[in-house]
Amino acid sequence: MTSNQQNIYRSVNSDADHAIAVWSFSANEKCVTKVVPDGCCDIIIVEDSKSPTWLISELSSSVYDVACVAGEKMRGIRLEPGTQIDQLALVQWMKSHHVNELFIADQIDEFCERSTSLSEILQCLSHQEAESVQAVANELGVSLRTLQRVIKSGTQRTPYFWFSLARMRRTAKALHKFDRLADVATAFNFSDQAHMTRDMKLWLGLPPSQIKRDIELQSLLSEPGYA
Repeated sequence: MTSNQQNIYRSVNSDADHAIAVWSFSANEKCVTKVVPDGCCDIIIVEDSKSPTWLISELSSSVYDVACVAGEKMRGIRLEPGTQIDQLALVQWMKSHHVNELFIADQIDEFCERSTSLSEILQCLSHQEAESVQAVANELGVSLRTLQRVIKSGTQRTPYFWFSLARMRRTAKALHKFDRLADVATAFNFSDQAHMTRDMKLWLGLPPSQIKRDIELQSLLSEPGYA
């Protein structure tokens, strides 16, 4: 989400072990805002004077729009990629606590866990030097099947999802540093410029030339996320 004169978005880093940011959004007028794939699940509180509601966002594989009505307010906790949430425990806790208490210190950590092996694999898949999923498996000294099992069981996504997501985000954020798109494709290990363009369209709905000029999209990509 982004801010303008009518709608206000704020984000700060989180001190919790399993979160990377907390954010708030106030819509002072009816609007539609974009959400870009960032590899993170968010716990989102929709504030209401009577009874706030909450939800957990899903991992997205493409950019999508969120419509907001005038006066709508939301707060969120963006979790580290690969974080698993004990939803049953969280639901039980919510029955006797106000949702805003989730933002107190490291309260959210009580309901989250993230395995060391999963964290290591996700970190390796996000590196710019990673040339392929197989290359990451080789670097870690594990079989491709083992890597796939750990990633799938921990995130319900494939290793290639994470590899492609990280490459897309790094590429999109670096477009302004290059004059030629062919050089971008080479620098970020795409087979060619056409391959890069297909990937950008799948994830962000636009070709690299338009992503480079889209101020709102670039601002969204600068938010904390996977890679």
